[in-house]
Parts: sequence; C-alpha cells; structure tokens
Amino acid sequence: MVRTGSVYTVDAVAEWLWMETVMSEGTGVMKLRVGQQLKVTASQLAPSGAGVVTEHVPSPLHVRNLLPSEEAMVVVQHVSRHGGPAHAVIQRRNSCAMDRVIPSCSSFGPCGGCAVLHLSYEAQLAWKSRMVRDELAPLFMAVNPCVAAPSPWDYRTRVKLVATSHPQRKLMLGAFAPRSHHVLDIAGCQTNRRTLMAVAKTVAEQAAALGVTPYDEATAEGSLRYLLLREVDSGAVQVSLVMADRPVQLSALVDAVVRQHPCVQSIVLHHNASRGNALLPAGSASGGPAGAQAGLEDDQELGSADGDQVLVGESFLWEDMEVRLRVSARSFLQVNRQVARLIYRDVAMLLAHVEPDTILDLYCGVSGLGRTVLAEHPQARLIGIELGPSAIADAQASAQSAGLPPERARFYVGKVEEVLPQLDLSSPTAKGRLVALINPPRRGCTEAALQALHAVSPSHIIYMSCSPSSLLRDLIWFREHGYATQQVTPYDMHPGTPHIECVALLQRQ
Repeated sequence: MVRTGSVYTVDAVAEWLWMETVMSEGTGVMKLRVGQQLKVTASQLAPSGAGVVTEHVPSPLHVRNLLPSEEAMVVVQHVSRHGGPAHAVIQRRNSCAMDRVIPSCSSFGPCGGCAVLHLSYEAQLAWKSRMVRDELAPLFMAVNPCVAAPSPWDYRTRVKLVATSHPQRKLMLGAFAPRSHHVLDIAGCQTNRRTLMAVAKTVAEQAAALGVTPYDEATAEGSLRYLLLREVDSGAVQVSLVMADRPVQLSALVDAVVRQHPCVQSIVLHHNASRGNALLPAGSASGGPAGAQAGLEDDQELGSADGDQVLVGESFLWEDMEVRLRVSARSFLQVNRQVARLIYRDVAMLLAHVEPDTILDLYCGVSGLGRTVLAEHPQARLIGIELGPSAIADAQASAQSAGLPPERARFYVGKVEEVLPQLDLSSPTAKGRLVALINPPRRGCTEAALQALHAVSPSHIIYMSCSPSSLLRDLIWFREHGYATQQVTPYDMHPGTPHIECVALLQRQ
C-alpha cells in the first residue's frame, strides 16, 4: 500500500479495500457499495456499449466509456437490489485499448446517445457482428458480417429535441441525459444532419429573443416543449413544434425561421398541454404506448394528427428512396436514409427469384420497403397493414402519385392480428405465391400476429428487426412452425450507437 505523507493514494485505498474483503470473507469476491472506488479491467462490451467487469465482483459491473482490456479506477454509482448489473463511472483510465479513438463529437460522454464513439468504426462493425451472432447462436446458423453505413457521421435525418431554460441563453434545445430528466446541450452532435442542427439553433435563438418560454414539467408553465426536425433527400426540411399553448409570438418565430432557412418548407404545430414530459398527450400515440416519452422509439410514429395546425407549406414532404414516398410530420421513416436504401435494394434482390403474386407488407409504415419490392414485380399486388393512420395516409398518397391503382396497392389501418384474418388473399394469378415483409416495433411480433401470418402460409418471409433478442424469439417460433431461416444480415443503421438493424430471410419448408 502506497502512502504519500499521511495521505493514501486512490490506488492504495482500492487495494486495501480489496485485500480487506478477500481476507475477511475468503471468497475473492468484493461486495459492491455506492461510492466505492475500485481498480477494474473490462473484459467485453455490454449491449449498451458499456465496458463489462466480471472478475472479483458479485454481479457484472458496467462502466461507460471503458473498452475491453482497459484498466481504470472507477467509482460505483449504482448497485442493483435485484441481481442486475451494477454501474460505475471512470475516475481515471490507466490503459488504452488499440481500438480506442478520440470521439470527434463534443457531446460524447454525458449525452449517452452515441455510446461507442470512442471505438474505431471498424471495431464497431466487428462488435455489432459479434453481438448479433452471439444473440442468434441458438439458431445454429451463420450470420453475415455487418453492412457498414456509407458514412458514420451526419446521417440522422430525423431529430427530436427537448426545450428547457438556460441561464445565459434563456432557452436551449437538447436531449435528456441517460435515465434522467436533465436536458443536455447537444449542439455539437456529429450524427444529426448539420442542416437540422442549424435550424434548431435558429429556433432556439429566435424563441428566446421573442420571449417564447420553454415548458417546465414541474410547474406546467411555458410554451415550447419539443422540436422535431426532418430533412428529405431534396434538402427540404420540416419543422414540428410541440407546444403547450399557442404563444402570441408564434407567427414572428415562424417568419424568422423561414427567412433564415429557405430550406424549411413545412412547419406544423402539435398541441400538447398534458402534465409531465410526454411527447404527446396520453392516449394519442397510435404507434406505441399512451403518453410515449420524448425518447420515443424511432420505429413509432407520433400518433393521431387531430388538432395539428399546418403553419407553413403542407403537413408532409416527399422523400426519394428507391421509390418516391410521402412522409408526414407524424409518420415514421428510418433516420438513416443511405442505409435504408441499401436494405430496400438488398431485400428486393433477395426476392428477385421468387415471383410473388401478392406481397404482404406488415407494420408497413409509409411502405418504403413494400413499394421497392413491388417495383421489381410488376405482376404482383401489394397489401400493407399499419397501426398508424398518418403512415397509411402517406402510403396511399405515394401509391396514387406513382399511378398504382387500388387493385395493385391497398393499405389498411389496424393491428396485423386483427386485419390480416379479414383479408381476401385468394390469388389474382395462377401462381398463387405469397411473400410477407415484416418490420415490427422493437418488441417484435405478438403471438396473435405470428399466428395470423402463419395461417396465410407465405412461401417466403423477410423479417426486418431493430432488436436481435426479439428477432431470435420470433425466428425460433417460425422454425417451430415450418420455416427455415436462410440468412441474417445486420446493417449499421445507427453508427456510433449500440443499435443494429437486421434483415432475415425465411422460407417455408
């Protein structure tokens, strides 16, 4: 144990605590407590991107910003009472992994959104490939390497920001810190499209200058709650203002934003006077649980459009993917346009030899995937099902714009398990071959939805998933009901983050 004068070093204190525990208990396992200092070495990365410490601890210890093989002095922040992982923060890192890089984003660390920006992009892809392989190991099949994003920066075309007060700037737009209601300044974010962050900066500055106040969830006072931004391929931008009321300065704010950013071609006002930090009022979220939080999953749309007001342009923009798609303010579309295009193209190629006469597009959203596959099979018809009415309205408008008659492209609002059994899927041609495209929420398909799909017996299934764990569960279900998984390919839809998109091809045996 090292001592300087009468002051013990941090390393010495940690060593003493370790020795005391070992000698008193004889187990070699240290009991963790909040505030405890430890010298640790990470052995792997958790699905969250945190480093995992397993040696000499009673349960896994997760440490953000710590890579495998790195040693660090850490301070325990949280100890689970239910056997879950404990959490610690780095006090000092003693070694550096070969794959470590300096994050270029000034928001890295406190933000928590891009948890692996300190890992080289090549290592990120290798880790994500390994994570999917490990998760799907019970299937005893090979998993293709993770497909890289064309660019790991400046890719998010959809941004959600929280309004809060700021001592110097009066109003700030940022993001919730992990597991808190504290709002962080993410003006330096490198993954959001720069154009969108520039528009957000103008909204914040002009709102503060005009006296538009941010909403305070504690007092239920203030106007501006959230700002949602979307950019399409043409460069056009849509601004969605979520407000508790309609301030008198709203017109001046809108005029200032449009004047400074001609790319803003649509501004929509969403009213939300509910208490708390819900993105929308309780009961309005059609694509997820009522009162979905500001951290709304990217695979959810924003619910009913009742009460929305279009302040500039239309309530939608047109996006150029593999096909032309109308996207409304409340509709979901993948935030990484480049990777989504890769997926759409690859799925169309996977089904090129199938020659379906009916394409089921389940959880279809605005039906970008379904429309892309349909374009490769002009003899087929497309049937889409989606819970969100806004997305279905967009899908119908896109199909009409492309000149597709109702008998070639028809869309239904509702739950898959309720709508699918009601459809007439009798073959319009002699082939009678049915294929299904599935892109469910993160939780995967419900048992009822799986049963409804199995009842119509598609020859091939494309399953697109943002959760390897729910994908595994559903692939096992399909295997038990006569389907073989031919291949699984991960795609890096969200570089810098732990999130991964997977596409699986299944065939009826």
